[in-house]
Amino acid sequence: MMVSTLPILFVVQIAFGLLLGFRASPAGLRAVAGIAAALSVWAGVSAWLALSGTYNSGLVLSLMPGLWLPAVPFVLVGFILLSRSLRQTLSEIAGNAPAHWLVAIQTLRILAIGTLIKTAQGTFPLEVLLSIGLTDLAFGFSALPVFVLARKGRIHKDALVLWHLVGIALILVPGMLALQTGLPGPMQMFDRFPTSAVMLDWPMVLGPTLVVPIFLLLNLLGALAARRAAPRHKGIAS
Repeated sequence: MMVSTLPILFVVQIAFGLLLGFRASPAGLRAVAGIAAALSVWAGVSAWLALSGTYNSGLVLSLMPGLWLPAVPFVLVGFILLSRSLRQTLSEIAGNAPAHWLVAIQTLRILAIGTLIKTAQGTFPLEVLLSIGLTDLAFGFSALPVFVLARKGRIHKDALVLWHLVGIALILVPGMLALQTGLPGPMQMFDRFPTSAVMLDWPMVLGPTLVVPIFLLLNLLGALAARRAAPRHKGIAS
């Protein structure tokens, strides 16, 4: 079993979300708790599917899971937000979330340096590193100066929205393609070990099915919060 920080990252992400909900209101805390419960159930299901070998079964592989597994957390959250009251609560959470907090959580993406180390050790697919691992790492490092600017209120809110959206675009499409092109099936382009099939094993499976999508969901929340924010200093126009 590969040593991984992914389970710890998931716990930190959930704790961060609960903190944002608590800061907003009792309703905000309840809303985030509901989302956290749904994601935790999915975490358990995904872990079982990996440990039981179900992800590597012919049936699952024939469904081209690389193209939809990372979208599961988005679907879960989207289903929850079909409720108008919960959408209003989410808007309240975004309005109360400090912009620099939502930047700070993205610095944890620096831990993607682990993929570089694992690739050097021959346990992580090179094509996945090149397609998303390095860009994820670079985005994590970019969060450091952006955090300073956001903390001081010296970044235009539109620039902050764009930065969060870039954080999503860098990963979402290339990530799913990189995952699927290393799995058996009609789209397979890489078959030299290690392929992206290792990312369907425990604990690596938590990356594409949970932790990475949650970072992107937090990017969406950050973009919403930035868009709603008023300028803090003269000269930073809205």
